Amino acid sequence: MRYFLMVLAWLATVPAASAAEWQTYSNARFGYRVEVPPGFKMARAPDNDDGRTFTGANGDRILVFGTNLLDTAFEGEASNRIVQAMDDGWQISYSRVEADWASYSGAKDGRILYVRGVQLCDDAAAFMMIEYRRQNLKAYDAIVKRMVASLKPVGCAR
Repeated sequence: MRYFLMVLAWLATVPAASAAEWQTYSNARFGYRVEVPPGFKMARAPDNDDGRTFTGANGDRILVFGTNLLDTAFEGEASNRIVQAMDDGWQISYSRVEADWASYSGAKDGRILYVRGVQLCDDAAAFMMIEYRRQNLKAYDAIVKRMVASLKPVGCAR
């Protein structure tokens, strides 16, 4: 019985992957959208309206944001972000950079980081960063997969 109650308590802290409860965040400034799982609350918008931060009850965090590609092409921007993550102490275990998308993931201090970026129109890019506890890795597999599939440019011919 004690084990059953512990499992129930753990499940309550992990966002559910129910289709009806997901929310879509769209950013008109940069022209992208992404689906966010249930259980995450949106923080106040930044002054520049480039994206949003979503926080879970257990400290998990999702950041979605757009950025202008000023000094480099998309591949350079994505590669620079991977280097920055390593400089921040993340042990990057996977990275792939293509002409119009990039993904990387790593671990630090019992946390997992997964980042996906896509090229947008007008020399811009959108990124989503998901940071969660390592013990929830399996539970987040479906969440990450759905968010990756949903991160899309909108309003252009990509």
